[in-house]
Amino acid sequence: MKTRLKNMVFLDANILLEIILQDRAKKVQVENYLALVSEPTAISILSVHLIMYFGRKEKAEDEFLEGVIGENELLALLPEDYEWALKNEKRKDFEDALQVAVAIRTGCEKFITIDNKLAKAYADFPITMITI
Repeated sequence: MKTRLKNMVFLDANILLEIILQDRAKKVQVENYLALVSEPTAISILSVHLIMYFGRKEKAEDEFLEGVIGENELLALLPEDYEWALKNEKRKDFEDALQVAVAIRTGCEKFITIDNKLAKAYADFPITMITI
Protein backbone atom coordinates (compact mmCIF):
# COMPACT_ATOMS: atom_id res chain seq x y z
CA MET A 1 0.00 0.00 0.00
CA LYS A 2 1.39 3.39 -1.02
CA THR A 3 1.51 6.28 1.39
CA ARG A 4 0.01 9.33 -0.33
CA LEU A 5 1.04 12.68 1.03
CA LYS A 6 -1.35 15.17 -0.50
CA ASN A 7 0.11 18.67 -0.62
CA MET A 8 3.34 17.44 0.98
CA VAL A 9 6.59 19.18 0.09
CA PHE A 10 9.74 17.04 0.00
CA LEU A 11 12.95 18.75 1.16
CA ASP A 12 16.18 17.63 -0.45
CA ALA A 13 18.94 16.84 2.04
CA ASN A 14 20.88 19.90 0.89
CA ILE A 15 18.08 22.16 2.13
CA LEU A 16 18.47 20.89 5.68
CA LEU A 17 22.25 20.90 5.49
CA GLU A 18 22.07 24.61 4.64
CA ILE A 19 20.16 25.13 7.88
CA ILE A 20 22.29 23.03 10.23
CA LEU A 21 25.80 23.68 8.95
CA GLN A 22 27.72 26.86 9.60
CA ASP A 23 28.76 29.40 6.96
CA ARG A 24 26.59 27.99 4.14
CA ALA A 25 26.11 30.25 1.12
CA LYS A 26 22.33 29.87 0.86
CA LYS A 27 21.44 29.50 4.53
CA VAL A 28 19.45 32.75 4.78
CA GLN A 29 17.72 32.19 1.43
CA VAL A 30 16.67 28.69 2.49
CA GLU A 31 15.41 29.84 5.90
CA ASN A 32 13.44 32.69 4.32
CA TYR A 33 11.93 30.40 1.68
CA LEU A 34 10.94 27.73 4.20
CA ALA A 35 9.27 30.37 6.38
CA LEU A 36 6.84 30.92 3.47
CA VAL A 37 6.04 27.24 2.91
CA SER A 38 2.58 26.53 4.29
CA GLU A 39 2.36 22.86 3.31
CA PRO A 40 3.73 20.11 5.54
CA THR A 41 7.28 19.06 4.71
CA ALA A 42 8.85 15.62 4.43
CA ILE A 43 12.35 14.17 4.29
CA SER A 44 13.69 10.68 3.73
CA ILE A 45 15.50 8.56 6.26
CA LEU A 46 18.55 9.02 4.01
CA SER A 47 18.40 12.74 4.86
CA VAL A 48 18.21 11.90 8.56
CA HIS A 49 21.49 10.04 8.23
CA LEU A 50 23.14 12.97 6.42
CA ILE A 51 21.86 15.51 8.96
CA MET A 52 23.12 13.52 11.94
CA TYR A 53 26.46 12.66 10.30
CA PHE A 54 27.38 16.14 9.06
CA GLY A 55 25.77 17.92 12.02
CA ARG A 56 27.76 15.89 14.55
CA LYS A 57 30.90 16.37 12.46
CA GLU A 58 30.41 20.12 12.97
CA LYS A 59 29.70 19.53 16.65
CA ALA A 60 26.04 20.58 16.49
CA GLU A 61 24.00 19.49 19.50
CA ASP A 62 21.87 16.38 18.97
CA GLU A 63 18.85 18.23 20.38
CA PHE A 64 19.17 20.85 17.65
CA LEU A 65 19.57 18.21 14.93
CA GLU A 66 16.66 16.19 16.27
CA GLY A 67 14.54 19.36 16.33
CA VAL A 68 15.28 20.08 12.67
CA ILE A 69 14.49 16.48 11.74
CA GLY A 70 11.34 16.45 13.87
CA GLU A 71 9.81 19.36 11.96
CA ASN A 72 9.33 17.03 8.99
CA GLU A 73 7.41 13.88 8.13
CA LEU A 74 9.94 11.02 7.93
CA LEU A 75 9.67 8.84 4.83
CA ALA A 76 11.13 5.37 4.53
CA LEU A 77 13.66 4.43 1.88
CA LEU A 78 12.43 1.18 0.32
CA PRO A 79 13.92 -1.41 -2.05
CA GLU A 80 11.69 -0.14 -4.85
CA ASP A 81 13.29 3.32 -4.45
CA TYR A 82 16.65 1.71 -5.13
CA GLU A 83 15.23 0.03 -8.23
CA TRP A 84 13.69 3.31 -9.44
CA ALA A 85 16.98 5.12 -8.87
CA LEU A 86 18.92 2.50 -10.84
CA LYS A 87 16.53 2.90 -13.77
CA ASN A 88 16.25 6.71 -13.75
CA GLU A 89 19.51 8.10 -12.38
CA LYS A 90 21.50 7.93 -15.63
CA ARG A 91 24.83 8.12 -13.73
CA LYS A 92 24.22 11.66 -12.49
CA ASP A 93 23.98 11.41 -8.69
CA PHE A 94 22.63 8.28 -7.04
CA GLU A 95 21.77 9.93 -3.71
CA ASP A 96 19.66 12.50 -5.59
CA ALA A 97 17.89 9.71 -7.48
CA LEU A 98 17.05 7.95 -4.21
CA GLN A 99 15.60 11.15 -2.76
CA VAL A 100 13.47 11.79 -5.86
CA ALA A 101 12.30 8.17 -5.84
CA VAL A 102 11.04 8.45 -2.26
CA ALA A 103 9.29 11.75 -3.00
CA ILE A 104 7.53 10.43 -6.10
CA ARG A 105 6.59 7.07 -4.56
CA THR A 106 4.95 8.73 -1.57
CA GLY A 107 3.04 11.24 -3.69
CA CYS A 108 4.78 14.45 -2.63
CA GLU A 109 3.70 17.25 -4.94
CA LYS A 110 6.85 19.40 -4.74
CA PHE A 111 10.57 18.75 -4.33
CA ILE A 112 12.63 21.66 -3.00
CA THR A 113 16.39 21.77 -3.57
CA ILE A 114 19.28 24.16 -4.07
CA ASP A 115 20.73 21.90 -6.76
CA ASN A 116 19.96 23.19 -10.26
CA LYS A 117 21.35 20.05 -11.92
CA LEU A 118 19.07 17.84 -9.85
CA ALA A 119 16.02 19.95 -10.69
CA LYS A 120 16.81 19.84 -14.41
CA ALA A 121 17.53 16.09 -14.37
CA TYR A 122 14.09 15.26 -12.98
CA ALA A 123 12.02 18.09 -14.48
CA ASP A 124 10.01 15.67 -16.63
CA PHE A 125 8.98 13.43 -13.74
CA PRO A 126 5.62 13.63 -11.90
CA ILE A 127 6.74 16.05 -9.21
CA THR A 128 7.24 19.83 -9.31
CA MET A 129 10.95 20.62 -8.91
CA ILE A 130 11.67 23.92 -7.14
CA THR A 131 15.17 25.36 -6.90
CA ILE A 132 15.98 28.01 -4.31
